Amino acid sequence: MKLSPSHLDLLRAIQEDAGLSLEQLAEKTGVSHTTLWRRLKDLETEKIIKERAAILDPQAVGFTVCAFVYVNISSHSDKNRAAIEKLVETTPEILECFSITGPQDYLLKVRVKDIAAYESLLMDKILAHPSVASASSNITLREHKSTTALPL
Repeated sequence: MKLSPSHLDLLRAIQEDAGLSLEQLAEKTGVSHTTLWRRLKDLETEKIIKERAAILDPQAVGFTVCAFVYVNISSHSDKNRAAIEKLVETTPEILECFSITGPQDYLLKVRVKDIAAYESLLMDKILAHPSVASASSNITLREHKSTTALPL
């Protein structure tokens, strides 16, 4: 799907505030309700809009520790990669996972309530996983920027 300038305007408006009503979006983008609804559906069908969600303040809801965990797997077989991906999908504390270049295989972003919870996650789930050869991590001190908005 080729994105037109009006599609980009719509995507910018949604990134800025996903809670806007159709009427507010139509007003903001200068598009009729019918056209706007059709464009939204097209963007959702094409998976350009993956989902709409509320973004919570982790500190405010008690998730005070953010860590980045570098994981190496024991072998790069399809079975091991699938097992790691299943671990990631079934572990709610793992917010993001990337296959990366360099000496490590994966980078995980995790959020937990405290250091004890992080230790438990690291020792009991990540390092205990049969596909994991090793892991190292960095605990964040402060978050200076966090956004989900793409620079459209």
